[in-house]
Amino acid sequence: MNLDEISARLEIQQLLYRYCRGVDRGDKSILASVYHEGAQDDHGGFKGAGADFAVWIVDEMDKAHTIGQHHITNMLIEVAGDTARGESYFLAYHPAAVPDGDGQEGLALAGGRYLDVFERRDGRWAITDRRVVIDFTRAPAPPLPWEAEPAFAQSGRREADPSHGIIAVS
Repeated sequence: MNLDEISARLEIQQLLYRYCRGVDRGDKSILASVYHEGAQDDHGGFKGAGADFAVWIVDEMDKAHTIGQHHITNMLIEVAGDTARGESYFLAYHPAAVPDGDGQEGLALAGGRYLDVFERRDGRWAITDRRVVIDFTRAPAPPLPWEAEPAFAQSGRREADPSHGIIAVS
């Protein structure tokens, strides 16, 4: 592996992390930045342009009262010049209604993989094609309170989150 390939892999890894932050913190501009113009995203309930997905998913997540999280785990990235292919495993905790929970909201769990095609255009790596594959899911259970939780800073979306403005994500 040469320095150009190492650099490409690190840049792609960072864009995958920006994707997670964009979804979880509700930042449409960060989320849209991981896609090149004309990129397509097949995300199960959404199939269309990456930029449109950024708007759709943030608006969907804003409807929830609970904050979800996305985690990237194993990554295999093959770089060939200005193109790359990747398979990235993920764990996603999505706010969802608890079955027969009288309106309670919990976190559904999904594990799967992002199958991505990346391109470097004008020196910037971004997704040109994404397909999401689901390996398993679990329905949300009623939330169980943890007595120590109130002592911690509480998360939020956009400016309501304690991390807002601490790190510049571009």
